[in-house]
Amino acid sequence: MFKLREYNFMGRRRMWYILSIVIILAGVAGYFIRGGFDLGIDFLGGSLTELEFSRDVEVEEIREVLEESGYPNAVIQRTGPDRFIIRTTPIEADEKESIIKSFNEKIGVNGAPIQDRNVLPGFGRQIANYALIAIAISIVGILIYVWIRFEFRFGICAIAALAHDVLITLGLYVILNREINTSTIAAILTILGYSLNDTIVVFDRIRENKLQAKSIGYSEMVNRSVNATLSRSINTS
Repeated sequence: MFKLREYNFMGRRRMWYILSIVIILAGVAGYFIRGGFDLGIDFLGGSLTELEFSRDVEVEEIREVLEESGYPNAVIQRTGPDRFIIRTTPIEADEKESIIKSFNEKIGVNGAPIQDRNVLPGFGRQIANYALIAIAISIVGILIYVWIRFEFRFGICAIAALAHDVLITLGLYVILNREINTSTIAAILTILGYSLNDTIVVFDRIRENKLQAKSIGYSEMVNRSVNATLSRSINTS
């Protein structure tokens, strides 16, 4: 098991506050400058084309052609030995013909597209709506649970920690110009789960060490509590 030496978290808290604030503010600024998040096809909708190629082909070859055509974020799904579904942002008919022509020249297309239609953005929005409902219900549940087990102020702190983790994650997505899709929603929900789990563990240790605060000071008591759970957090999360 990995064992960490004791780290002075509370003594360096201002440095971490500044780092968090910088990332969050940069993310907020990037959001408004770029006019929102870089949403994926699941949210925006787009074009779906299913092609059958005349030879064995790898996903990387298909993506290379799409990148050259200006669609680096296309979703590519294999449906058979030589068949692939390609989902992109909306494409005009003449531009799609040009892309299929490029596929034919560089890889070889076996006949006309098997499918060629537009995709509505409803699926991604539905997933996002369900995720928001789940988060809202979770926040209420967290407040009630932490209030009963610890104190009401601990519940507020737990929610603040969750909000911080989500804002940092979304801020990095904006700063790095990463696409947000349904996998991102799943990742954020996973982060929330791990974050809440670790927060409860730390709170539990703080409650156990509460009496030490009078003799060693509150900051040192929190430091010891966090360090006592740090190896566990690293090893399990």
